Amino acid sequence: MPKTTLTGRAFQQAFFQRMGDAQQFRQLFDHLPEIGFFAKDHECRVVAASPLTLRWAGCEREEELLGRNDSHMHSPHTVKAIRADDMEVMRSGKPLINRVQMLFSSLPGSGWYCTTKLPILDAGSKVIGLMGMDRPYHGSLSHLPQCARLAPVLQCIDRDYAETLSVAELAKLGGCSERQLNRHFQNIFRLSASDFIMHRRIQAAMTALHTDATLAQVGVDCGFYDQSHFTRQFRKLTGETPAMFRSRLGARHG
Repeated sequence: MPKTTLTGRAFQQAFFQRMGDAQQFRQLFDHLPEIGFFAKDHECRVVAASPLTLRWAGCEREEELLGRNDSHMHSPHTVKAIRADDMEVMRSGKPLINRVQMLFSSLPGSGWYCTTKLPILDAGSKVIGLMGMDRPYHGSLSHLPQCARLAPVLQCIDRDYAETLSVAELAKLGGCSERQLNRHFQNIFRLSASDFIMHRRIQAAMTALHTDATLAQVGVDCGFYDQSHFTRQFRKLTGETPAMFRSRLGARHG
């Protein structure tokens, strides 16, 4: 009897059926340290997570995070934004591709990430959750024309965020007008240039709050006028004060 040669999808499906364990591909994420893979159920509870996601949650083993939500990893405002995206993906059944967003993490690692989310379907094509990944931005959308102009601007902000940065000077650095610069920032980060700088300062402050430095010193070192200004901006972007953030860190490690 001649051997049947499968091609296309039939070939693919036959191979997948031989795999047995449908989650074998997940093992690849264990060897991609900069990729945060995750899967959640319809209530946004974690059902799978890669090492980077576990590190954000302060967990050593996946079992510690299973059944929990993003509040164990991120600041309140970040959790709210993540949940809104999660619910929209599951409601619409449509993927979210390369959403650039600042993820304020409880552990050192806050920063700009490209997030992609896709719905998970059951055997009857009903949405039962979602899966996704976070990867460091690092110019990940370099195919966009505005990235070339933003590259030197982003490098300057990353280096000198604690200094007084003029949007006008940043625009000159990028070879464009202030209006064009803000439009480029809006297109990629959904923020103005000034707001982006503030996000970078808060990112630095969250890392500094893991040290023994006083709140006042952290504020000054990260470019804020005084502790009051620091506290006000920190709460605005994260949903909690620097003292509340540090207290939560202590509770996690106590």
